[in-house]
Amino acid sequence: MKGNNLNGNHDLRGINAHIIPINKRNPNQEDENTFEQKEINNTLNNINYPVNSTNTDNMNTVSPDTIQKLKEVVNQADILEIEIISSISNQKGEKIKINSLGMLEKSKRKAFDGNTFFGFLGENNDANEANTDNLNNEIDYVIKPKEKNNDNKNIGRYFRIRYDLNSMGYLIKDLECGFGTFKKITEKTKLRDCYLINMGISYIVCSFGIDELNLSETSIIIDADKILNIKVYSEIQNAELHFFNPQQFKRIYIGRDASCNIIVDDTLLSRIHCTIEYKEGNGEGWYISDGKAGDDFIEEKSSTNGTWLCLMEETPIKDGMIFKSNQNQFKCKIIKQKKNKKQK
Repeated sequence: MKGNNLNGNHDLRGINAHIIPINKRNPNQEDENTFEQKEINNTLNNINYPVNSTNTDNMNTVSPDTIQKLKEVVNQADILEIEIISSISNQKGEKIKINSLGMLEKSKRKAFDGNTFFGFLGENNDANEANTDNLNNEIDYVIKPKEKNNDNKNIGRYFRIRYDLNSMGYLIKDLECGFGTFKKITEKTKLRDCYLINMGISYIVCSFGIDELNLSETSIIIDADKILNIKVYSEIQNAELHFFNPQQFKRIYIGRDASCNIIVDDTLLSRIHCTIEYKEGNGEGWYISDGKAGDDFIEEKSSTNGTWLCLMEETPIKDGMIFKSNQNQFKCKIIKQKKNKKQK
């Protein structure tokens, strides 16, 4: 699939994201640790996906009053430690520490305004190291792309982490550049309109409605807002659109196995890669979880390579959270600061 556009009868506002074509493994080989072992193909395939985003041009503007408040809580706020657990370009095992003012050490931006930006703004191979660093002075931490060709698709801010004074915690958001920023789904997550989910080298986009559903084929009374539309995008097969009515489908399986409701021909997927289930009552709606889930949405077996949600909206960072951006995987650790007697 190349350059497929998701725009159709739904209100989808597109930005560039890139499918990462990965050399196919031996189909007889069981799902293994593929993130580091698979070579990334140089051909980038564009899909458009919708976001509810803020204007990134305004992200540099933080009021002096807010900065003063961030300074006041710096000794009480938790410290966020991000460890690189897998990378094709940066140092595996490196730990980046962030406090309420931003990145603690070696920040290139040196703004200390509660924001920490990750990305890559280019490299001047003909200049000395100092001049090269100046190219990235709007980035706190540089994530180098695999290919040093200054490809415009990979130049920019990839994601932002900021300290939120209201929740007294850290928030992360994709900034619409590069391969996208995705968090690993480790608990059941309620689906929202226009969510983008990655699994293997395939993607699904979720929306709600009955715009394209032939109602003459069913006599069941349907609440349009409850109809789940799933569009599958894969490097291997053409885009496919599936509709699910909760009165007919309470549980949906996606994976390689012939028993799945949605079969995706992607060797990096598990046989049953993820489960989507409709929940009634309090918190009613469609929920997704990684792997195979049985009755009461209890996980029976997780997938090998994970199910990933694009961080198109600001998302709270939890202890142990794993996310990925531009062929790097990160693990988050929340460190509680020791409070002295004056702070208690």
